[in-house]
Amino acid sequence: MGQSKNARACAFLSIFLPALFLGNPALQAEEGCERAPHLTAKARFAKDKTKAVQLCLDAIESCPGYIRSYEILGNLYRNEGKKDTAIAAFTKAAELGSNNYKLYHLLASLLFERNEHDEAHRHVMKSLSIQKDYKEALELKGKIEAVMDRDGPRLIMLEPAGTRGLSMVLTHENLSVRGIATDKSGVAWVRVNQQEASLEDSGHFIRDISVQAGTNTIVVEASDRLGNRSTQSITFERAGTQLPLTGTGPADFYGKSFAVIIGIDQYEKWPPLEFAVKDAKDVEKRLRETGFQEITLVLDKQATQGRILTELFHTLPGKVGPNDRVLFYFAGHGQTEDVEGGAKKGYIIPVDGDTAAYASTSISMEQVRSLSSRIRAKHILFVMDSCYSGLGLSRSIGTSQAVSGFLRKVASMRAVQIVTAGGSGEQAQEKGGQGLFTGFLLKALDGEADIDKDGVVTGTELGAYIRPVVSEASNQAQTPLYGRLEGEGEFLFFIGKR
Repeated sequence: MGQSKNARACAFLSIFLPALFLGNPALQAEEGCERAPHLTAKARFAKDKTKAVQLCLDAIESCPGYIRSYEILGNLYRNEGKKDTAIAAFTKAAELGSNNYKLYHLLASLLFERNEHDEAHRHVMKSLSIQKDYKEALELKGKIEAVMDRDGPRLIMLEPAGTRGLSMVLTHENLSVRGIATDKSGVAWVRVNQQEASLEDSGHFIRDISVQAGTNTIVVEASDRLGNRSTQSITFERAGTQLPLTGTGPADFYGKSFAVIIGIDQYEKWPPLEFAVKDAKDVEKRLRETGFQEITLVLDKQATQGRILTELFHTLPGKVGPNDRVLFYFAGHGQTEDVEGGAKKGYIIPVDGDTAAYASTSISMEQVRSLSSRIRAKHILFVMDSCYSGLGLSRSIGTSQAVSGFLRKVASMRAVQIVTAGGSGEQAQEKGGQGLFTGFLLKALDGEADIDKDGVVTGTELGAYIRPVVSEASNQAQTPLYGRLEGEGEFLFFIGKR
């Protein structure tokens, strides 16, 4: 591998990233994720189709994050003519980040039969992004695009969640409106109350708006490239209560605080590390001191691909609310794959990741990036003691906290932020019994990043502090990156309330 024992693999990432076993149930979960591949393999070769379906269902129950189970199950249902259940299974595999181009083609075919042309087109394009010359997908793409597009983009609201005319009560002065707009002809723009929203290539959009006390109506409008438009509206009441101008503690700004912390020293096939597990434990301790109530710690052999996927895509979405914050910390190896067009695709390496087949045995940063769409948390922060580049983020400029109401404002606005140990090709160094990056992270949360000494460290302050000090301490061999992936709010640490 050509890497020293004291350096964390950092030839890493292109898109970006964010549990504790609780007694015997946790051990059962780990065993379940080890059993899932075996059950799925038996299902694939079972002659009795009913038995094959049951084996897949057992595998899913054992390990909800294991992708292959959903792929096989969807194909079994499709062959039986159970199209709706096949679509559900294929969709779940797609949400978990399957790299199977045939799966996306089959899902697109079933959706096309149901006249869901926008979704069918999205999935057939995903198939072709993986295998550009796949004949069946090219033919289906032509059929879909031959259908006259008379409809505006499909709008899926992520926050506030609900349908047209939903009534809700809000206590904050600001609201992050976000969702997904899709159209087979391409989405030209999305507007929220006639204000242009930030729109990603994936169709994700976000716009922070001010809301007044009393009745408010949000109107989300989108147009495709042919000029077809669609509209969705949400009406709600905002109470007169406001957040405090300055923070007194997490309870004044958040409902609950969650963290998923992963540290891996003893890899099965990758070079070992020395201090990733210790760093993870130190971060857990510090987060508890700063107000995090629910922390999931995953160390060494527990940190399998199945366990991490299950925690991120099954457990967290089921318990995180819209006023909560979520922090994801990872200390371990990562790897970058060069893809067509000069782009790069990054991976987090779980303990059971294969050095020769990391694309199928690891977790892509594209998957992790999609986590922010599945979790309704107000603020998400990814802290990565690994190096990578090509994040597609915008550097946080930061607003002076001397401005009246700054904390109140940024606390109520959506934010997905990231701080990493370094850039592409750099080594995340381990010195003095801990990772260099994590050592300064802990100092930041001790108060050294609290620039204005107000007892609160924002995500931007954290990045602004940690970037130069790590670079200087490593003689510029390791320079952290920081910025935001979504929204204009700020992740808040209340370091003065330890």
